[in-house]
This record gives sequence, structure tokens and C-alpha cells, in this order.
Amino acid sequence: MKHRQITVKSALLLLVLSLGLGQHAYAGSHLSRVSEMCKAELSAKYGSESEPVRIKFKAASGSQVSPRLLMQVLPLNGDSFKVFCNVDGRAWQVVSVEREDGLGNVQLVGARNNNMAP
Repeated sequence: MKHRQITVKSALLLLVLSLGLGQHAYAGSHLSRVSEMCKAELSAKYGSESEPVRIKFKAASGSQVSPRLLMQVLPLNGDSFKVFCNVDGRAWQVVSVEREDGLGNVQLVGARNNNMAP
């Protein structure tokens, strides 16, 4: 009887752990897709073929329905700056881009209606 209880507890623990890891993996892939959308939007907005920019992911906040990503734009010739990228997670569309100036003030820049089907 004791062996059966240990087996049931072990199976239950394994199930709980696997569900937790599955959700973590999904959240990571969701964040990766949203990050790639923002990088594409920012590359189009701040870079060009002759002067590409490097974009780094810094942080994420909000929910999967409306994530807000903080990205850093690093131009080849110029100072870097931070940008907030707001995404509609249901429509897979960049809703707005807000550029932060050197003083920490944020200004709305807009988005070019970048959308991706899931």
C-alpha cells in the first residue's frame, strides 16, 4: 500500500511539473514572436538598407493579450535610445511605438500597422 502511494504521488508530481514547463515554454515562444514583430517594426522605422540599426530586447511587461516591450535601438552612427513597443496579442499587430528621450520622457511615434498571423 505504501509503495502505491509513493507511485501515485510521483506521477502526480511529474504531471504538475510537466504542465508548468509546458506553460513556460509557450510563454517563451509567445514572447519571442512578439519581440520579432517589434524588431521588424523598429528596423523599418529607424533603419534603412544603407544604414541598418541593431535592436536589443530589454524587458517585457503586461499580459499576452497586450504586451509592452522595452527595446533598445542601436544605430551604427549615432546614440542609442530606448523604445516601448505596444502589441495587440490577439491581432498580432504592433499598436504603437513610443520613443524615450535621454531625459526619460516618452513620446508617441506611431506604428505602420505591422501585423502577423499566428
